[in-house]
Amino acid sequence: MRWKSVITAVMLGFGIALTGTSFAHGVEVLSTSPGVDAKVTVTPNFVTVTADQELLDFGNQLTVISPSNQRVDDGLITVSGATLSVGLNQLTESGDYLVEYEILVENESPLFGNFSFTFEAPPVVQPNTPSPSPSASDDGREVGSSTTDYLVIALLIFAFFVLMWLARFARSTFRKK
Repeated sequence: MRWKSVITAVMLGFGIALTGTSFAHGVEVLSTSPGVDAKVTVTPNFVTVTADQELLDFGNQLTVISPSNQRVDDGLITVSGATLSVGLNQLTESGDYLVEYEILVENESPLFGNFSFTFEAPPVVQPNTPSPSPSASDDGREVGSSTTDYLVIALLIFAFFVLMWLARFARSTFRKK
């Protein structure tokens, strides 16, 4: 009976060793910036995720998605030790932003996760633009516009007489030839 329990324990030990199952913990996220479920009123320049282990220099992913389901990160991911960061474009939409990440460390399975933060956009102040006031003259026309109208009409009549004179002159020139 004793031999059976010893053999079972040894086989169980070999089974665990051969399958590569590790009881050691994997990579974990220590902190994020902005924090999980944080309320932000100023657009952050970047979003960071800090892990408990040194990250690989390649293969990590970090994206930020707006409430209208648009990417608002600039796509430039930076790895510095255990910190993964990505730059943000200017945030204009209030609401919950979703941050999705994939963290890769040496000799560990990738860690996939997400968190969200709330951005409260400042109210937009519309500049006070003066509206044009109606003119005091008749029918909204400027003062002096009737004088300008008479001058233009007089010039048109004068141009008509000059045109008639030139036509008559051209006619007499062609008849003489």
